[in-house]
Amino acid sequence: MANDEPTYTTVPGRLSPLLKKIRETGIPAKATSSWLKTMGFAGGNDTSMLRVLRYIGLIDASSVPTPAWQEYRGNKHKAVLARAIKTGYQSLYAVYPDAHTRSNEDLEHVFKTSTSSGKVVVDKMLATFKALVAEADFTADGGSGASTPSAQGGETPAVPQVETPPNGAVVSRTPSTSNGLTVNINVQLTLPEGADEQTFEAFFKAMKTHLLPDPE
Repeated sequence: MANDEPTYTTVPGRLSPLLKKIRETGIPAKATSSWLKTMGFAGGNDTSMLRVLRYIGLIDASSVPTPAWQEYRGNKHKAVLARAIKTGYQSLYAVYPDAHTRSNEDLEHVFKTSTSSGKVVVDKMLATFKALVAEADFTADGGSGASTPSAQGGETPAVPQVETPPNGAVVSRTPSTSNGLTVNINVQLTLPEGADEQTFEAFFKAMKTHLLPDPE
């Protein structure tokens, strides 16, 4: 569950190596200050990173690692962290759905209105959020090449590759438009077994009538 006031660590620069340790080592029974020391984080301020792990849901209120911790140890750890950030910072993302791309000024304004603390704390909140974002991938769950930008800034559906079946024929048409955009259309025809010459002629006549533009 997201908190109304964003949390922070006083050592945001150490979040990256801590997250790396989480991916490389076994899952502890509890993530405590003693566990941090075994991971090489023995500084007095390092324990403040535990509340960040709790805030984004990698550990629960009792400091026990959650299923998100296990997921984070996998190959898609950057996407897992992105989801955890969005879950923990729900209030921030309610204001800016693209908070991870926003300027420091925009983020500071939200953090200032979320706490009664002064600038030092707000700066740490910002630094903590930015340190987490640097380790995450917010595009991992998006589309993967399903479409490509057109010359007008829109999207043109990608044309799938069409394989020719043993008894089929593939016709490729490439019409051009005045703005220079080219669209490829592949039409696959499957011919019945034992097709004679008249069947072929009927197919090609229909294609000429319905698919090929009349010459100007």
